[in-house]
Amino acid sequence: MKLLSLFLFLCLKSCSPSEPVGFWSSIPEPLGWVNDFEHLFTQKQLKSLDKLLSDNERKTSNEIAVITIPSNAVSKVNFDSTVLEIAKAWGIGKKVKNNGILIGISKGHRLIRICNADGITKLLSDSETKLIIETVFIPNFKKEDYFLGTFSGIQSLIKTIDKNRILKEIEK
Repeated sequence: MKLLSLFLFLCLKSCSPSEPVGFWSSIPEPLGWVNDFEHLFTQKQLKSLDKLLSDNERKTSNEIAVITIPSNAVSKVNFDSTVLEIAKAWGIGKKVKNNGILIGISKGHRLIRICNADGITKLLSDSETKLIIETVFIPNFKKEDYFLGTFSGIQSLIKTIDKNRILKEIEK
């Protein structure tokens, strides 16, 4: 009887995981500038996004990365905190300049989160980031055009940072 009880306990314990099956148990390693775990982009689109991001990094030293997160990998409630954890774990941006941005997208959850490192927030405020999300990313995402939304959104982030950098230099 004890053996049967132990067997049932072990079966029930293994059948009731703390998180649904499929959830990430750890943060994935970055694959490059664009980490498309939700498979939103074609290979051609991935190359285009990668070129935009690598050209920007060479020109400015600012690092921007993108991660798409499937809804079965992270709960909707934990999406924002997961994107922030990934940004910290991946160390996006130059250490001394702290100039990284991580764009987290989940088509399944219909969520986007942009994490700006401290060095970026001096040139790109939270309100400017929010405006770009609302006026560039989301309208394209609503049309199911995740590539155009992401590409145009990144361009808007880059242009806003460049404009604000120039304005700060003029103020000096």
